Amino acid sequence: MKAMLYADWLNFRQSIRSMMFILVVFAFAAFAWSGPMFFIMTVAMLSIMLPATLCGSDQAYGWDKLSLSLPILRHEVVRSKYLMGLLINLTLFALAVAMTMAYSLVDPSTSMIENILSLFGGELISLLLMGLMFAVTFKFGVEKSRYILIAVVWIPILAMAGIVKFDIIPGIVDMFEQGFSRLETAPIGLPMAAALVVCLTVYAACYRISVRTYQKKEL
Repeated sequence: MKAMLYADWLNFRQSIRSMMFILVVFAFAAFAWSGPMFFIMTVAMLSIMLPATLCGSDQAYGWDKLSLSLPILRHEVVRSKYLMGLLINLTLFALAVAMTMAYSLVDPSTSMIENILSLFGGELISLLLMGLMFAVTFKFGVEKSRYILIAVVWIPILAMAGIVKFDIIPGIVDMFEQGFSRLETAPIGLPMAAALVVCLTVYAACYRISVRTYQKKEL
């Protein structure tokens, strides 16, 4: 397992510069346009891209086919991907928390607690989507998973942004604002813990599905 994690890390190192560039761009945008939401988007965007990035590196170097021919347990190959994805995701989340705290100190008009709670909510969504994208990638492959990612994630996000921007559905912004106001006044400890348990359960379920899928895969 350690050897496979190390191999995944060596493959992933090629993508670190591009991810750091994206992180710096989003950090600059957040400080320049007063939007801590950029940090949430950074964690979510990079996390749901991780499955295709990790599996794409294997495909580029031929490890995806070589691993099928070696006398290694297939569930360990899948586990290494899920563990590496989780480690990278938590690293991104820690960096986003640090930047959010710095942003809150620079702009005292914003609430640090609310910003971090929003970031935690974004982390839960990114964890959920990352698990689902891992399952999709193992099932359909890297190329098809990218199209599925566009269809399932980016099109709804862009559609919702367009609906809000052009007020296609009257009153939807007020409805969201009222919902967020209720969340701010409600106790959030138990719901956040429950949401975390649900996301981790889904992530574990996606791992099990991916293991079954990979065990049936042939050269």
